[in-house]
Amino acid sequence: MKKKLLLTFFTFLTLTLYAHGITLTDHSKIKEQSSFTILGEIDLRTQKDYSSQVKYRTLNHEGGMKVTVLEVLKADVQDKKTGKWFYVLTTSPMWVQTGDWIKAYQKFLIFIPDDMPVFEFEE
Repeated sequence: MKKKLLLTFFTFLTLTLYAHGITLTDHSKIKEQSSFTILGEIDLRTQKDYSSQVKYRTLNHEGGMKVTVLEVLKADVQDKKTGKWFYVLTTSPMWVQTGDWIKAYQKFLIFIPDDMPVFEFEE
């Protein structure tokens, strides 16, 4: 029993030491030049216009969408969820639901609901 407990403790300790980044649930801390990873499905608009057509939708996969914030825009409600609009620059390539490959360093307008955590947050 003690061996299992020690093994569990050392496994947890090792994972904790190798874990990187901060998980952020308070989006008020997101500023211009903040960078983070978003997991889940996010609508991507190529025009910086809230009513513009959604061009792509991200896939919900383990890599997520890595971005740097260019502008923090307004708080809003979309699909009955409160959140905030951000104008972002992708920092890595990704696949989207249409099957298209989006190259890194593309600019998009996105809405992040307040209840969606962001990962690997850096100010």
